[in-house]
Formats: sequence, C-alpha cells, structure tokens
Amino acid sequence: MTKADVVKKGMELKVPYELTWSCYEGGDKPCGKCGTCIDRKAAFEKNGLTDPIITGE
Repeated sequence: MTKADVVKKGMELKVPYELTWSCYEGGDKPCGKCGTCIDRKAAFEKNGLTDPIITGE
C-alpha cells in the first residue's frame, strides 16, 4: 500500500487522524517540514483532503 492508500483506508475506518502525526522531530506537534511530514501531507492531498493536524500553512 502507498501512503495515500493508507490514508484512504484510514478514512474509511474513521481513524481519528487529528490525533496522529508523523514527524522525525518528535515534538508535541508535527514540524510540517521534515520528510515524513511532507509525505503525510502529500498522501492526504492525493485523496483530495487536507491533513487535519497540519494547521496554519
């Protein structure tokens, strides 16, 4: 499965994505700039969605 496939399946299963994030920085919130944050954002975009944890961009 691609990351976009995982996001799609998660949406079908009603995963609370607003409670999750992927970030190499390991802080209290995602940095939005590291490789995994960028990949996650792109996976949501490929599904026509906005990543609910990324705000202010």
